[in-house]
Amino acid sequence: MARAKTHAKFSNRKISETFLDFAAPLLEPLGPEATEQEMEQALKIAFTVWNAVVYDTVDRSSRWIDRLRDTMGDDPQVRAVVEHFVARKQRLFGHDHRLIGQYQLFHQGGELRLRAEARAPRPGRKSGPVKPARPRQTQPKPHGLNPHPTWHQGLMGIR
Repeated sequence: MARAKTHAKFSNRKISETFLDFAAPLLEPLGPEATEQEMEQALKIAFTVWNAVVYDTVDRSSRWIDRLRDTMGDDPQVRAVVEHFVARKQRLFGHDHRLIGQYQLFHQGGELRLRAEARAPRPGRKSGPVKPARPRQTQPKPHGLNPHPTWHQGLMGIR
C-alpha cells in the first residue's frame, strides 16, 4: 500500500534567517571568538537535522531520522543534541517544509554572513539529504544575501 504524502508548506521568511534561528542554540555558546570552522560544524549539525525532519514530514515516515540516529553511535551527548534539534524543528519550525540547499558563510563589509538556498522537497526521494556546499574561495554576488543584523552583530558579535 502506498504511503500518503503530505504537501510541502513554505514560509515567507528567508531560509537563511530561519536556518540561523534554528541553529542558534548551537551557535550562541560559541560566542564572539568562534572560528568559521566551529560555526560551520554547528551549521552542519543543524542542516542535517533540518533536512532529515523535512524529508520525513513530507514522506510521513521516520526513515531519515532513523538513519541519522543509526549514524550517531553511542555518544550520549551527540544523541542528546540531535534529539533536541529534531524536537526543536518539529515544535518551532514544523510548519516550514523547505529543504536547506547549499549554504555558505562569507565575509562582507567586515561582517560574517550566511547565504542559503531553499529547495522544495520531492516526496518519496530515494537519495539522501542535500550536502552542504564546500566553502568557496571567491566572494558570492551580493544578491540574495541575508542581512540578518542580530546574528552577525549581536548573536555572534562579529564585526
